[in-house]
Amino acid sequence: MIELDKALELIIENCGIMPEIELPVHETLGYILTYDLYSKLDMPPFDKSAMDGFAFKWNGGISEYICDRTIAAGDSMDEPLEDGHCVAIMTGAPLPFGADTVIPVEITKKEGNKVLFDLMPKKCANVSYKAEDIKKDSLILAKGSKIRTQDIALIVAAGYSHIKVRELPIIHILNTGSEIIEPGQTLKYGQIYNSNGTMLAVMAQNIGINAEYLGIAEDDEKSLSAKLAEGLKGDILLISGGVSMGEFDLVPKVLLSLGVEQIFHKVAIKPGKPVFFGKTDKCLVFGLPGNPLSNFVGFELFVKTAVRKLTAQEHILPVYGEAELAKPFIHKGDRVNFFPAVHRNENGVIKIEPVFSNGSADISSLSNADCFLIGATGKKEYVPGDKIGFYEF
Repeated sequence: MIELDKALELIIENCGIMPEIELPVHETLGYILTYDLYSKLDMPPFDKSAMDGFAFKWNGGISEYICDRTIAAGDSMDEPLEDGHCVAIMTGAPLPFGADTVIPVEITKKEGNKVLFDLMPKKCANVSYKAEDIKKDSLILAKGSKIRTQDIALIVAAGYSHIKVRELPIIHILNTGSEIIEPGQTLKYGQIYNSNGTMLAVMAQNIGINAEYLGIAEDDEKSLSAKLAEGLKGDILLISGGVSMGEFDLVPKVLLSLGVEQIFHKVAIKPGKPVFFGKTDKCLVFGLPGNPLSNFVGFELFVKTAVRKLTAQEHILPVYGEAELAKPFIHKGDRVNFFPAVHRNENGVIKIEPVFSNGSADISSLSNADCFLIGATGKKEYVPGDKIGFYEF
């Protein structure tokens, strides 16, 4: 059995980097940028009106102007604006040369070709100036950034139709256990539904990766071997169940027979101690204990770390916070304990308290939690007011 920090170190050491690919911008959500991205143009690229109204050259007390024409978004006006004249202008339309201010249409009256101002706006009001948002050649996204929904518009506006990103790994998910059946089937006595498979697939989707679900392998070597061999064709094989020390926990043995090199088996954490990590030339293999909490913790700590390394993200290791305990917490202290909890912000202080749990098979405690509080090795008892680490999910 190894310590958590050592396990994370070994995962990082044994992960390569996914290849670089070029994709249309609209297909890059969740991908990792492989280079610093600079704007190809100023944004906005010209001085423009920030609202529908009338563009004019500000001149203190003058509140009556002659309206020459209308400029719509996408139009332009070549000749300069004369003194005492204005133009009707739509939101986003280029400001005519000589104009510096836009008055909203709601505070004007129009009489023939004359426009009367009810109120005088401040000079330069309602104008978006060239490059006030982003200057040409300025950095818009750094190498290693994960492309978010709000980044898509920025990238396109900066002049890009395609960008280079890190290819995302293919994750195969396999569940093991003769006692589990798929949702929708009729339960027999002694059977349970395969909730872990659905949960792990959704956890993969939450980090931008579509997982391929391989189904359920029964607790015999033939069934396991066929399913595991199929799973090893991906970049990551994620196995739920069958990695402990019971008579039917056959996963490590079968993996070794298929040429998987074991890197570690058992980590000093709770839940999830029997976790297995190994690799082939192409595939990383994670075997997670079959209880729901063990699955969840294993994915959060180990699988996410591997994905971050594979895609060359800026921050690879799990990020922990510190909170103030609101209720007592006791654990054995022989392993790092990730216990379901809830946290809240009280006047700038993060308060945290454990959620009642019957153990790592308790699904409801996970559903009621929004984080894990982290009981440190060696420290068994915490009292309200103690500082304690936590992991938000």
